[in-house]
Amino acid sequence: MSPLVRGAIVVVQYLESKGLNHPQAIPGYRHLVALQPFKERWLDPVLAFLSLHQTLAIILTGLHLWMAAELIFYILFWKKLARLQKVDRVVKGVGAKAKRQELFQRCLETVEEGEGVKRWIEVWFDTGRTKQPARFEDIGRVNMLRWMAWAFWAAPYEEVFQSPSAVQELNQMVDTIESVKKVKFTKGFNPDVDCIRMCLDPVIASHRPLIYYVLLWAANVIVGLLFNLVGLTRYDTTLDKSHEFESSEPSRPSTKAAGEARPIPDLAYWYRTPVHPDNDIPLVFIHGVGIGLVQYVHLVIALTFISRPLILIEMPYVSSQLFQGACMTPNESYIAVERILKRHGHPKATFYGHSLGTMLCAAICRASCATSPKSIVAGLVLVDPICFLTHHSLARNFAYRTPATACQLVIDLFAAREMGTSWYIMRRFMWTESIVFPIAWARRDQKLLPHQGKLSPVLPAKTRVFLSSKDNLLDMEKVAQYLRTQVGLVEGGGEKEEDELVVMEGMDHAQFLLRPEWFNRVLKAAREC
Repeated sequence: MSPLVRGAIVVVQYLESKGLNHPQAIPGYRHLVALQPFKERWLDPVLAFLSLHQTLAIILTGLHLWMAAELIFYILFWKKLARLQKVDRVVKGVGAKAKRQELFQRCLETVEEGEGVKRWIEVWFDTGRTKQPARFEDIGRVNMLRWMAWAFWAAPYEEVFQSPSAVQELNQMVDTIESVKKVKFTKGFNPDVDCIRMCLDPVIASHRPLIYYVLLWAANVIVGLLFNLVGLTRYDTTLDKSHEFESSEPSRPSTKAAGEARPIPDLAYWYRTPVHPDNDIPLVFIHGVGIGLVQYVHLVIALTFISRPLILIEMPYVSSQLFQGACMTPNESYIAVERILKRHGHPKATFYGHSLGTMLCAAICRASCATSPKSIVAGLVLVDPICFLTHHSLARNFAYRTPATACQLVIDLFAAREMGTSWYIMRRFMWTESIVFPIAWARRDQKLLPHQGKLSPVLPAKTRVFLSSKDNLLDMEKVAQYLRTQVGLVEGGGEKEEDELVVMEGMDHAQFLLRPEWFNRVLKAAREC
């Protein structure tokens, strides 16, 4: 007797032992009988149509064409990934020595002495993506110089060392670390230790099928229609053809690459304003990494119920888009946001950023300090911010980590390892333009810090920062401590207007979108700021 027959006999015997020796005794039988008219009216005609030879031929032909398209797309993916490995050096380091000194000074202030600075340095060094961080004793002085050449010049160590003044400045930085933080580097270079250098290291991506991008495109179309229904209008450009726009920030001269002038960067956005808003100051929402505004659709709909103008900024280069245009630097994005506000007649706005979107919020705060009479920043809401501190956690956890938990795997699949997103992080992400060392509004009259410049803007009086206590990308405990002590934000539960810093207990990165309690508190902040 075959195993299949024996298995069927065992199932029948089990059903009989439970008193299910008649079909009518089987749970759900009555529901199946009730659905019988639907079977005769709908299911049977569909099955009959599918069983036709011509229909089967069409289905099989379509299936074969789809499989062929997926095979071609798979080959093209690896060819494109090979091309994306090119280090095109678009990311530039800090140009002026004074700005490098300011950045270096601010970084030192956020790192503890002794063992603290050792732990901070160790995690920037390893021997590969799957290796553990190196020990401080294994990191030579030249290894540290090599890492700092990337951090401040965005260039290989060998290139920076062609300039005697740069060599002197680098060595002075390392000497300062040793004297101020009370550590000592091993002499020489350890070839077994490598450092994290995001704009120089390989682009790591995993294949997604063509159907993945087709479904995302369809989702964007549906969400776009939904946005239209709630009164949002999409603009493909920030440029107003009716008059010439002049930014308060000096425009960068056109750069040339590969013998051609770089086109003027621009971005697309959505805009909506109530007929009689309770608050005339618009709310500018800037999304994070993933699949674009699609993942925030319920949040956007909730924001439309706030009686104030609403602007949604699109960042397609971190939205799993199959076809992408030129990426914008944070400073270029700031100028584009200025154009949007001027186009619609808004002198100021409240900026609401999530995750990578806080990078642009930081650039806006740097370029438009809240204490300036010409500032465009009226309020600020930051959720899961990545713009504070220079610790390794974001770089290592997003770009180099091998996922070990379900949440890490979700970020790996839908964000970090998507080809376009990974390329942006490894070839276009500018940490020097994305970081901020702010000053709370209550401390705006304090004594100036050494080398203080645009890296330390005063935050607006209406500021709310929400941190996820179990964030798998960032060490939010360190960020929270920094914002409490060095920045001076007032911590609370997010229920009072004076609560500037809120730690969302038990939340992981972006998990507030799925938890009504915290979702409503963030929404309340967007309404009040």
